[in-house]
Amino acid sequence: MNQSVIHLLDLPDEILIYILNKLNNIDILYSLFDINNERLDRITRQKIYSNILNFTSIIDKTTIIDRFCMDILPRISSNIKCLIVEPLSMERILLATHYPNLDELKIFNFRSNSSLHYITDNPSLRYIFKEQIRKLELMNMDIAGNERSSKEYTITVYAHILIYFEKLEHFNVGPPTMFGYPCLSICNSLSNTFSSSILTYLSINVKTFTDCLCLLDGRLKHLSTLIIQIFLMRTNLSFVHNLNDLPNLKCFSLIYYGIIEIYDNTIESLLHRMLYLEKLTLYIRISYQNVFIDPISLLNQFTIHMSRLNSFKFSINTENKKADLVHYLSNNYTKHPSMNIRHEEVSNIVCFLGSNVRNNVFTLPFEFAKLTSIGNKFPNIIFNNVNELWVSDEVRFEHEFFLRIAQAFPLLKYFHVSDITLFLNDDGDKLSDNIQLHQIVVYPHLTLLSIDKEGTYYVEEFLNETKTHLPCLVQLSVSRYEDLRIVTKDFTREETRRNCINVKRLNTTNEIVGSKDFHTYFPLL
Repeated sequence: MNQSVIHLLDLPDEILIYILNKLNNIDILYSLFDINNERLDRITRQKIYSNILNFTSIIDKTTIIDRFCMDILPRISSNIKCLIVEPLSMERILLATHYPNLDELKIFNFRSNSSLHYITDNPSLRYIFKEQIRKLELMNMDIAGNERSSKEYTITVYAHILIYFEKLEHFNVGPPTMFGYPCLSICNSLSNTFSSSILTYLSINVKTFTDCLCLLDGRLKHLSTLIIQIFLMRTNLSFVHNLNDLPNLKCFSLIYYGIIEIYDNTIESLLHRMLYLEKLTLYIRISYQNVFIDPISLLNQFTIHMSRLNSFKFSINTENKKADLVHYLSNNYTKHPSMNIRHEEVSNIVCFLGSNVRNNVFTLPFEFAKLTSIGNKFPNIIFNNVNELWVSDEVRFEHEFFLRIAQAFPLLKYFHVSDITLFLNDDGDKLSDNIQLHQIVVYPHLTLLSIDKEGTYYVEEFLNETKTHLPCLVQLSVSRYEDLRIVTKDFTREETRRNCINVKRLNTTNEIVGSKDFHTYFPLL
């Protein structure tokens, strides 16, 4: 049978371009630029392959960056609008040539002690930073410290950036789903600290709710998009805040993953100032036992004055007394799993815990990284954005529940499990090394597992490889060291060894007795 060999150059332009569009621009230029082929040279010189260059994903950085700086960048410099770099190579790349159209810079692995001097005392880069960059994104790798260090960090890093980058209109500090980096803290600073007359977009973590109010006190006059995640829902009542309307604000996102234990109208009052808002995102959790809180009524109060709102994404979690909620649940939206609020599809999860009930109302698709208050009953939804999950119920979770969890949360990284059943979850006498006839639950991305329940049941469920596979588990928390010892048969059982072998951090409420078999079982501790 004859077989024909098709070379890359035999493909028509449409297919060749389709293939190239699936590749990284750096790889395309490094492999195909200037290879003495007129057709490929014509295609690779198109702006689409050089307007955004990401130097952070390459493996052999030295060799590739050498060629780019000496040969490629000077010849495509007028096409480049955005550079994605790391501090170690940033200076060389920026000084390789003149970039007349560069206005966006993304800095990965930013650390103030090794990166800040580039935007402070480097005269060679001053013009680019001061006159060209309008959009700046930092993937901040600094570690958050105490409150004093947050204020100092704000002045030396965040406020300095707004001063130094004179044309800056868009400022994004990430990653947005964690509090690893120092938060912005301006509530006790001068009113001109972290101020700008041209900034229109800001995404950053802030220390307190008061810092959020300070950002909207007039120091950022033309701000149209504000995306914040709050570390502490703390309001300083001694401050007199600007309560004027915010006519320029078109997009607002507020995420607070903690619990609001004393709910007042501070959030509601802030939202009522946003009369011209077009896009709103909210994630809040309220546990207030003195007054019944209806989440739907709360949502309506938030948006009552927003006549231009066309997008509203939210997750509102309330905790109330069970007796106060029964009547409401029997007559309202729990009869209808989905409903529309301002053209958004809405679902909810109700979880009963003792005398309390938690009610989580949220839009679909679920856009947030963290979800709490999941019980045995939850809707058949794929939560593609959730990486942290807390489950709790007054009924014990069975194996089939964890199968559903693995399917519903495909990117789960942090998993916290507890229940409030009165009996001890102890099946130590039922441990078996025989392969069970059930489907193995696989959590391909799970790095942290926390079991907040005494007994061997959940320890057996997760560590026995015939039930669960945890290839990436590096942090394990169990209530009792004794439960771990029983399930692993004094750290000799083969069926539980594989799920423990990559653990680098082990937490228990009891003192860990490290035997020889224990250290063999957990070689990375």
